[in-house]
Amino acid sequence: MRLGQAISSLLTEYGIEQIFGIPGVHTLELFRDIDRSGLRVTIPRHEQGAGFMADAYTRVSGIPGVCYLITGPGVLNALTPIAQAWHDSIPMLVIGSTVTRDQLGEHRGTLHDTPDLAEVLRPFTLISETATSAERVAELIDEAFRRWEHERARPVYIGVPRDLLEEEVGEPHRPAPRAPLPPAAETEEISARLVEALDRLASSDRPVIVAGGGARHDGAAVTRLAERLAAPVVLTGNAKGLIADEHPLNVGISMPFPRTQELLEDADLVVALGTELSDFEFLFTGSPEPRLADIVRVDIDPQTTHPDQTRPTLPMRVADFARTALAGLEEPNAAASAAGAARAATAKSGLAEAREADPHTPWIDAIERALPESAILTADSAQVAYQSHHFLSLHGPGRWLAPYGYGTLGPALPMAIGAAIAAPGRPVIGLAGDGSSLFTLPELATAHDLGANITLVIWDNGGYREIEISFDRTDIQPAGVRTSAHELGAIAAGFGAEVTRATTPAELEDALREATARPALSVIVVRAPAEHRVEADSLLREGADA
Repeated sequence: MRLGQAISSLLTEYGIEQIFGIPGVHTLELFRDIDRSGLRVTIPRHEQGAGFMADAYTRVSGIPGVCYLITGPGVLNALTPIAQAWHDSIPMLVIGSTVTRDQLGEHRGTLHDTPDLAEVLRPFTLISETATSAERVAELIDEAFRRWEHERARPVYIGVPRDLLEEEVGEPHRPAPRAPLPPAAETEEISARLVEALDRLASSDRPVIVAGGGARHDGAAVTRLAERLAAPVVLTGNAKGLIADEHPLNVGISMPFPRTQELLEDADLVVALGTELSDFEFLFTGSPEPRLADIVRVDIDPQTTHPDQTRPTLPMRVADFARTALAGLEEPNAAASAAGAARAATAKSGLAEAREADPHTPWIDAIERALPESAILTADSAQVAYQSHHFLSLHGPGRWLAPYGYGTLGPALPMAIGAAIAAPGRPVIGLAGDGSSLFTLPELATAHDLGANITLVIWDNGGYREIEISFDRTDIQPAGVRTSAHELGAIAAGFGAEVTRATTPAELEDALREATARPALSVIVVRAPAEHRVEADSLLREGADA
């Protein structure tokens, strides 16, 4: 077979079932007989969409998303979602074509010629290499899957020259599994660090747990550890739904709010589980990040530390750490359990007060009431989505896909498609603004092709209202914020969507109930009320004068 076929055949041995990509003249061999390989293929309308779809597919299914991309513009079009996956520790395999082997390292003006794509992608990947033999392609694929088992997951890029994709090869196979690496805690140095950390936990009087995306599959373990420590649990956005909303120790996604910051600063020990404590969690508070008295950081990646951290990170999986800690910690007495719950309740009351005071809350309530029990939500950089990050209640992990750490615009719709492919039969709702939706709106065509239960809710406030507020906050005259479309509903209908318009929370609730009951593509355009809309005088002054 040709190497392009062989790559698809090999990927199935690693459990891959789904490919995202757009065929092009340099990737034809990757698509040769692909329908007989057992792989499904989703064709986005832009390579950026392929990356976002693969990202969400991975978050929901747990299987690494794979993209087949054309060299040059195809790979570079996907650079933003690759960087997003890098930021959020999502395994993604990008296989891209390159110029022929004899053209590597030269610049001849060849079609799609780009100097050293592997070097461009290296800062955003676990592995980034151009392979020049079929054997090396197979080695790199195996290395990616092996390292994902033991290291912090990051995207992997493998460039394959076009002439190599056309080469006749024998059918490659996955090598026999190697002996597993010993857990980090079994090494002498890590064991000593672990003992020291557990001693600090045992002697702590006011511990607080901060759980992040690295713990998103370990909700039960985190909950048991919190109960044993009588420790309030603050969640980051990537851990939404990790523990039950009603659990008395759950403080929710509340780090920006003063009472949670006070909780963290009052703690004699913060236990950070699978989180970088990104500054996104503290944005727009009007105050610096809280100073922590002491911190134990548990993360599979030992490189990331916190400014308040004086000891090395424990390079362990969260579940392994929790299991070890639970074996050595005594059950708290009734007074300690009550004190922990009271501290959590005080902090969570600040979240409740902020929710009650926020003008978007009636809209968030409407979404929450209309949500089917199994629904998955994808969120864009948009006002209602930002507020839902903190205030929308969701039961169960993996239902809230909000890649705010990297802060790109446009992922909600293509990520909804990836989530729908990973969880067929479950309704998926994307929350976007009119500004952010325009970055990837053509993926409505892909969603229509899929025929899945996908609903895109577009909060139409006439432009970049959040940026307008930021201009005002910094005392700068707003410029370039009225950048919407004339009629988003008509555009969506042109892509085959069932379109509904809403102007009140009640209308949104009804529309969302109806849309999620349909096994088809729906778009709900919500015209934001006047107080949420970009103001008419926020145009660039030159344009207004003209």
